[in-house]
Amino acid sequence: ASVNGILFTGGDTPIIHTHSQYMHAAGLLLNQTIAAQDHFPLWGTCMGIQTLSILVAGTSDVLESGIFTGVDPQMMPLNMTPAAKTSRLLGAATTPPSILEILGQEHVTTNLHHDGVDPATFETNARLRAFYDVLSTNVDSSGHSFVSTIEAKSVPVYAVQWHPERPQFDWTYGGRLNHGADAIEAMSWVSRFFVGEARKNGRAFANKLEEEQALIYNYAPQT
Repeated sequence: ASVNGILFTGGDTPIIHTHSQYMHAAGLLLNQTIAAQDHFPLWGTCMGIQTLSILVAGTSDVLESGIFTGVDPQMMPLNMTPAAKTSRLLGAATTPPSILEILGQEHVTTNLHHDGVDPATFETNARLRAFYDVLSTNVDSSGHSFVSTIEAKSVPVYAVQWHPERPQFDWTYGGRLNHGADAIEAMSWVSRFFVGEARKNGRAFANKLEEEQALIYNYAPQT
């Protein structure tokens, strides 16, 4: 009740173990968004989209593990689906035309994954089909297709296989990431979209002390 949204980050957690503590916690958080009476958004990045796919599908069988090649890293434009046009995240009514052009035409989305979900799975799995709209897909260097952007039909759940944070903040891949102005502009817009979603509820900490005790700045990052 104190925070305005939830983020499932990328990572390397074995999410195929659906009874793990991580997946149990992720499921509880997803249920918080689904059951919320206010607008309580959840975003998943990379492993986050995979986690959200498994949780909604009810099985880890929807995840194809270790088959995607040439995407570590690879910059790609998004192959938009018809559903994107009327979506909240990538819809013509909500997204500036310049951003849609960058995302659809330029190599700006950062892919760093070997696992993913085949677009066909979102059609054959009834739970995925009922819960999500697929907004974009992509293809790796070996010709394997994967879902790259999704949003829930009726609740504010969004997820991407790509990393919106990398073009602006990650400089570790020897120049293989796109740090150009268009990439940063598009990725910044994506972050602003999610922050805008989080602004739609009035959740807050009870007092300043409680908020300060919960801030990430109290912890020393470890590598």
